[in-house]
Amino acid sequence: MPKTHVTIPFFIPHSGCRHRCVFCNQVFTSNTRNLPDEAFIIQKIEHFLQAIKPTVTHIEVAFFGGSFTGLDFEIQKKYLAIVHRYYRLHAIHGIRLSTRPDYINRETLSLLKEYAVTTVELGAQSMHDDILQQSQRGHTVRDTINAAKLIKEYGFNMILQLMPGLPGDTYAKSIETAHKTIALHPDGVRIYPTVVIQDTKLEQLYKEGKFVPLSLDAAIELCAHLYDLFTLHNITVIRMGLHPFDDTVADTIIAGPYHPAFGYLAKSRYCRNKLTHQIKEFLQRNTSAHTLTIHLPYNAITEYYGPKKENIDFLRKMFNTVTLQFISANIQQPVIYG
Repeated sequence: MPKTHVTIPFFIPHSGCRHRCVFCNQVFTSNTRNLPDEAFIIQKIEHFLQAIKPTVTHIEVAFFGGSFTGLDFEIQKKYLAIVHRYYRLHAIHGIRLSTRPDYINRETLSLLKEYAVTTVELGAQSMHDDILQQSQRGHTVRDTINAAKLIKEYGFNMILQLMPGLPGDTYAKSIETAHKTIALHPDGVRIYPTVVIQDTKLEQLYKEGKFVPLSLDAAIELCAHLYDLFTLHNITVIRMGLHPFDDTVADTIIAGPYHPAFGYLAKSRYCRNKLTHQIKEFLQRNTSAHTLTIHLPYNAITEYYGPKKENIDFLRKMFNTVTLQFISANIQQPVIYG
């Protein structure tokens, strides 16, 4: 399917951050060391605009990493003024930035409104103060709640970023964080299971045996559950897992549930769990059924099949007293016939 949305990303690693969280080394994860200058921003936007295909209907510029609203006001204005010119000319359709909950106030949001910023992403990470404290986040759950209310009041799209698996986190706490996040009515979420990155406090804790990251399978199962919760409440899950890295960057990940296709694996597990539940319910209602024909949405067939069709194998082993047949169909949800 052709791309219809394109984001032109700029990274400001650690810029605007007044201290370092235990898990963070954005120089490695963004593969960027310096703030972009005006010439670089213009050159990159122009390059993207010239290369974008006619199928693309929505283009936005995004500032990721660091804490944008923690930057000096004059630097914020300089960056926003550059991209705002493209917005006024309708060359781009949105401006997105990420920041911390405790760097949100009315003065900051007024500035963002002046330059037509459309989306604010908040690094909430967890909705438990003990986890935030152990992660040395430097903000509280109350800061996140207050910031979310202000962002909504000013009319921005709001995305919340979550990091299950931080020090002190549990499966139950991650689920509770999801419910508290849903109560803030975000327009979307990003879910980044915690990994141990080189040259971080978390690496030291890991090597001292004081932190145990989630296994890949545990992170997949947890994120499948989180995906289910957010989807049920019509909240878009924009991403699960870190972006795929080249080998140089991937080598800086010491431990934890990193996988270049993590989002696919989590969605696939969500689909498997969903089918498992549906088949169980169907068989409880139809105890004499011997063969089930399961129609699957063709636009999500790879997620329902799973990598190397492992979901199909899993389901056939689980329900080995009946024959399962799978058919791709132009539908939105799976349908089972006996």
